[in-house]
Amino acid sequence: MMSMATRILRDYGKLLGSIEPGCCALPLSFLPHSKNAIREATLKVLKRLQPEDAALRDALIRGYIFLAQFVDDDEAMAVSQGQAQLDSMALAAGEEPDSPEALAALRVINRIKLDMESSLAEACDVARIVNPGVVGALNT
Repeated sequence: MMSMATRILRDYGKLLGSIEPGCCALPLSFLPHSKNAIREATLKVLKRLQPEDAALRDALIRGYIFLAQFVDDDEAMAVSQGQAQLDSMALAAGEEPDSPEALAALRVINRIKLDMESSLAEACDVARIVNPGVVGALNT
């Protein structure tokens, strides 16, 4: 079982290494294994880590949190389409998004943020981290 978890996480890690920084929604079809398989593998390995494995623990938690950014392919496309308007609006401060594309993108992005927060709490609980602030550089 542990060898399967290791293989799943290695495949997922290769994918993460190939992704351009700054993506906020990625298609589920990019994943080398199901989202659930990656979740289970991550939690299984986190449970077995020793306290001295802090660097690996932090990397696994970052990957677990990032998994929330993989959404249905149509939602990833909606975010991509709405992102252009959202970016142009950032230049015109104070403007509210009003196009259906921008609003759809914001809904997906907000859900991803909530999922990421929940994932952080869950991973820290499994890794026996009392204070999530001690997880090194998760926001990078």
